[in-house]
Amino acid sequence: MSRCPSCDYPLPADRERLGARCPNCRDPLYEPPGRIGRAARDGEGSCAVHTGVETVGVCARCGNYLCEVCRTPWRGQIVCGACVQRALETKEAAPEAARQSFVQALLSVCFGVGGWVLTLAALVIWVVAVGIAVAGGAGSASAGAVAGAGLLVLVGCAVLAAAEALAVFGVGSAVAVLRVRGGSMILAVIGLLVNSLHLGALVGLFSMVLWQS
Repeated sequence: MSRCPSCDYPLPADRERLGARCPNCRDPLYEPPGRIGRAARDGEGSCAVHTGVETVGVCARCGNYLCEVCRTPWRGQIVCGACVQRALETKEAAPEAARQSFVQALLSVCFGVGGWVLTLAALVIWVVAVGIAVAGGAGSASAGAVAGAGLLVLVGCAVLAAAEALAVFGVGSAVAVLRVRGGSMILAVIGLLVNSLHLGALVGLFSMVLWQS
């Protein structure tokens, strides 16, 4: 088990839960213990927290000046302790979780667009099948035309089933992102709308067909 370099306090193994400072003495864990920056000279910026102490950079998030004590490496950035604490309190998603959220939201949109494309393809196939059946019924090879039209109808049904499967997967991916409140909420909402409209249109179409029959 690792220990705090300042007070020798035992530290948990989970650094994401621990944060950037010792829970006992609150000293920074990523800086040498006992470091004190020199006093800021005239015309130099001073630390936003430790007034009068020289700065060694600015926070990558809020832009405040940082001294050596306040400077904290956090998820690939140099930030201040306040921004680290804010990220911990809001349970900010780690970069890996944010990337996963974006991929799921993007897949939701792609599934929705793919479902609409397959639905249009199924409609085109059915229109072609009706045309073949009508044209074959007026000719001598009516049996073959009807068989071909029937085969196309089955193909269209299979394509439509694949489209609805994509829409269901798209809704699931969007809901997964929205439940964890990932960083791609807008993209997930777009995917949810596209897929929900697809499923709603299909249910409405079948309801109309059943009502008219």
